[in-house]
Amino acid sequence: MPVMRFLARPLGLKVIDKNEYQMWSDRYGAGCDLLQLCIDENIGGKNSKEACCIIFSMDRAIQLHGLLCGYFEKINRPVPVYILYRATSEPHRVAYEEVFSLFKDKQVFPVYQEQNTFREQLLNLLETIRSEKLFFLVDDILFTENIDLDVLLNINSRMYIPTLRLGSNLTRCYTQQKNQSLPPFQRKNFGGKDLLAWQWSKGELDWGYPLSVDGTIFYRDEVLALARNAAFSNPNQFEGHLQRFSEMYNFRFGVCFEKSPIINVPVNRVQTEYLNVHGDIHQDYLLEKWNEGFRIEYQSLYGFMNESAHQELPIDFVRREYDSCNDKK
Repeated sequence: MPVMRFLARPLGLKVIDKNEYQMWSDRYGAGCDLLQLCIDENIGGKNSKEACCIIFSMDRAIQLHGLLCGYFEKINRPVPVYILYRATSEPHRVAYEEVFSLFKDKQVFPVYQEQNTFREQLLNLLETIRSEKLFFLVDDILFTENIDLDVLLNINSRMYIPTLRLGSNLTRCYTQQKNQSLPPFQRKNFGGKDLLAWQWSKGELDWGYPLSVDGTIFYRDEVLALARNAAFSNPNQFEGHLQRFSEMYNFRFGVCFEKSPIINVPVNRVQTEYLNVHGDIHQDYLLEKWNEGFRIEYQSLYGFMNESAHQELPIDFVRREYDSCNDKK
């Protein structure tokens, strides 16, 4: 490789390794697909104006329950929810079935993920749903504020990337364990509501990360184009491979509410490939609490002023009584 680089330099050429070649190949493929989307859009090929949410979950039924409760309590007009989930044991699977039974009257559509089929099933889901826009959530997210989702959904996502995960309260990046500066904001009015806007290329850490799967609103066709040109086998890899295309999105502006309305509470880690920072409450212990008749007291975080998009917090449990989210009377 050093010899090839030496020979190529006088010719104005650059020798790249296999990984860099794959990255540029993925970007080229995605770029072609995105260009075709623009052509199709200009000749009238559009999806419906509706939106949906896709949640990724694995062995976290009690956490998913808290997320869904907050979702339907805090969003003014909840959109349909597709849950791509996996259980590594029968007790975890049964707990999921119990959670889903509590939301049978809602637009909640579970999709069980067979082992080693995440990419195939996600692509199939993205191809099947007809929503124009979508956003992803992961199962350790909880809601803290009321959300007028229509305000964000009506924003042109070809020019802006709206996000639920950010707000001017976020001055620390948990995943990097660093403080972070707020970017230069512009206040823009969308649908009669003042929101914060900034250019992703001028943000640092969380403020320079436009392709997160935590509450970022995308056009469905764009996500599908990127996913088709990325190799991944789980949600962490999916988000990681999306970052190969981040330079294609840095020119767009981010848009968020003054305060972030969601928070990721990383009390545990269910995958082993990425050594993410996390707390020490094992998912099997949480399963025991669910089987004992408890739920997470998700409402205790309503109004909470977090300093980071991810933040370790104490988890309180309460019994699943009749007055709790969707419990049967």
